[in-house]
Amino acid sequence: MSFKKSFIPALITVLCAASAAQAQSTVQTYGLIDLSVGSFQSSGLKGSAANTRLTKVDGNPMETSFIGFKGTEDLGDGLKAGYVLEAFLRPDTGAAGRFGTSDPFWSRAANLWLQGNWGKVTLGRQIALPYLHTAIFNPFGGSFGFAPAVLLTYGTWGNDKGDSGWSNAVSYTTPNVSGFSATVQGQPGEQTDGSERASYAVAVNYSAGPLALAGTWQTVGAAEAPKANFTKGQRQTLGLMSASYDAGFAKFYGQYGQIENHGFAGTSGMATSLYQLGASVPVSSAGKVLASYGASTEKAAHGGTALRVTHAILSLAYDHKLSKRTDVYAAFMLDDEKQAGYKNGYTYAVGVRHNF
Repeated sequence: MSFKKSFIPALITVLCAASAAQAQSTVQTYGLIDLSVGSFQSSGLKGSAANTRLTKVDGNPMETSFIGFKGTEDLGDGLKAGYVLEAFLRPDTGAAGRFGTSDPFWSRAANLWLQGNWGKVTLGRQIALPYLHTAIFNPFGGSFGFAPAVLLTYGTWGNDKGDSGWSNAVSYTTPNVSGFSATVQGQPGEQTDGSERASYAVAVNYSAGPLALAGTWQTVGAAEAPKANFTKGQRQTLGLMSASYDAGFAKFYGQYGQIENHGFAGTSGMATSLYQLGASVPVSSAGKVLASYGASTEKAAHGGTALRVTHAILSLAYDHKLSKRTDVYAAFMLDDEKQAGYKNGYTYAVGVRHNF
């Protein structure tokens, strides 16, 4: 048998098999880069470093930059498998992560999942359910620079101890039935000395036309980097109720939440209540105005000695799409922590965000 007679049919067979495999599985590279320049200032004691105005190029104020890889495979009979790998980055310096070396490299996501008509199971690092609701139900999304809801829960002034992502997690999401869906999530403590316990979360969602409602609750008994580890007997609970309504001329958002620390002494022994109201108002086919006001109140709880402190944030922005993947924005934020001797902080920034 000649080389041509044996090789060419074999090559055709390989190419056909590769084509069939390609039709059944997909791999995607994607991500986002967000950069701004502005004058940044937080509330704080007069003359303190926190209250000092700083002009800088800043990465990730509107949305945290990341690069991701994901793939899916069709297993047949309605069953699919897939993976997600996503790493945060700081484009102003080129560094990895959100917060430096304490942040895991794949800190945004690192998981495998199986999905069928019965729902979806996910294993590995994944978004924490309360953070997902926090980001969905406010006009600034997951912004750690301007979203009051995020800043007062997970960001600079937040009291969450479980982080916006959970490592070593397993979750199950139900199919959507008449607008209703639910997710349960768990994270074992994985400490042989018993100092950290399992964490659990549940979320319920409802969507019908312009109206969306959601509720989520978690109890955290363990923490992973960059959050500090718990000690024996410590846990934290977080509950959040959220709603949005798209009236056409504007989309309105509202949230109310409570956080309680149990087993924490001193100033860490506290309970926090918070709320956020916001709106996204289209002003042209490409532009929209964003507005959000949020406030939190901290007080001593469960034997703690935390002072009663109210913290309020007002954020305004104009976001303009240059294309489907690129937008520019201008933002203003008033930061007001109501403590003796504290001065307000005022931030002004303009930036560009690109999806790829």
